[in-house]
Amino acid sequence: MMRDTMLKKSLFILGTISMVGCSTLTSLEQPKKKTDTPSKSVESATKTIETPSGVKITPYEQEQIKRQQMRVVVPQQKVTQQKFNDGKQLPAFKSLMQKTQQAYSQMQWDDAERYALQAQRLAPQAPETFLFLAMVANQKGQYASGESLARRGLSFAQSNPMKKQLWLNILNAAQKQNNAKSIQQAQQALKSL
Repeated sequence: MMRDTMLKKSLFILGTISMVGCSTLTSLEQPKKKTDTPSKSVESATKTIETPSGVKITPYEQEQIKRQQMRVVVPQQKVTQQKFNDGKQLPAFKSLMQKTQQAYSQMQWDDAERYALQAQRLAPQAPETFLFLAMVANQKGQYASGESLARRGLSFAQSNPMKKQLWLNILNAAQKQNNAKSIQQAQQALKSL
């Protein structure tokens, strides 16, 4: 045990001596000789710019780098309306939408909702399904749901008449909820259409 502690102490002392020796070797290096020829750093130091905050800016100049005006040619882009082709042309979708319209006109809200949901499964991005679901929700007194459905339908609506119908449903639901912000937003959107 005594031998272990002696060994540890001697290793510690040896390590310390070698570290001190290494650090003194780096400080004994010869300083570099100065040349009599002026270097580029002296040249660029004469062009130092001082800013009001006290920062000194020394520009980096190379003769190889030259600034030139680039001519940028931007190709013309066609503005196309995004069309969703996800099932709206299916005969089953068209049949379900006819059934939805019939049920809605006959005030059969549950049937209209069921048919619209089935049609939505065939064409999830069809704004017509969102329109009918919003109208049914408003008829059932679920105005917050009706407004939400109409807003989701707006994200898929392509034509102005469809957008107008959806905004009218949003306006109707907002008026029933006394939501002044939504009323104002819907009125502005309807004026712009």
